[in-house]
Amino acid sequence: MPARPLLPLLISVFSLIFLFLILALIVSPLPLAAQSLTSGDIAGTIADPSGAAIAGAAVTLKNKDTGTIQTATTNGTGAYRFALINPGNYLVSVTARGFQTAEHSVSVGVGQATAVNLKLQVAAASQTIEVSAQEGSIETENGNVSTTLSPDMVANIPNPGNALSYFLQTAPGATMNTQAGYGNSATFGISATSNLFTIDGMNENDPFLNLNNSGATNLMLGANDVSTATVVNNGYSGEYGSMAGANVNFVTKSGTNKFHRQRPIFLEWQHP
Repeated sequence: MPARPLLPLLISVFSLIFLFLILALIVSPLPLAAQSLTSGDIAGTIADPSGAAIAGAAVTLKNKDTGTIQTATTNGTGAYRFALINPGNYLVSVTARGFQTAEHSVSVGVGQATAVNLKLQVAAASQTIEVSAQEGSIETENGNVSTTLSPDMVANIPNPGNALSYFLQTAPGATMNTQAGYGNSATFGISATSNLFTIDGMNENDPFLNLNNSGATNLMLGANDVSTATVVNNGYSGEYGSMAGANVNFVTKSGTNKFHRQRPIFLEWQHP
């Protein structure tokens, strides 16, 4: 009995594997992370004083810098989510029938899902409760170990040379790498040539040494043009790639709805 040709059998096996992977992606119940190298998320749950979920609550997200507003509604478990939002300062407002309105100020970093869980008090009268305290940001949506520098921190941290690579040194586990004059930092013992630098989601690495493409020879952008910086020491999420070093992500400054007054310039004129 002649042996069955091997090539058609292999084609059939690979076709079945490919079909299985496509079906797994379609019916997969796992939620996909919506963060990227230029944005973050805000997610949480809304509950009553006893901890029971409030379905159908109206959640409003306002960007304090630009004034833009987004809205969402909690589902049957009281959960809501704002995905792919720009890093910055936001105000979360929640309203529901029979409950007092609650507000919470929160800061969003790059590649992070910031949790804002609120409990609404039963409404005795028309009243708004504002939560002004900002608790520490704890990442519960993924395994990323990250350090975020807010716009105020980027503007006020002393940065000799105004180089972008300087911010990497502020992250835990980072040490200055002075060998061969590279000037970049190694994190947790991993070489500086294993780091990935991005600006607005685009790679900003030197193509020859894989170092940050800034400094005295390759200055592409200075710290004055950066709004937010985030250092991820372990790129576990799907948006991070490249090698095993730190992922340093920068988002450049953008316009706001704040009025900036230009100072007048006076020139002294002398008669010739």
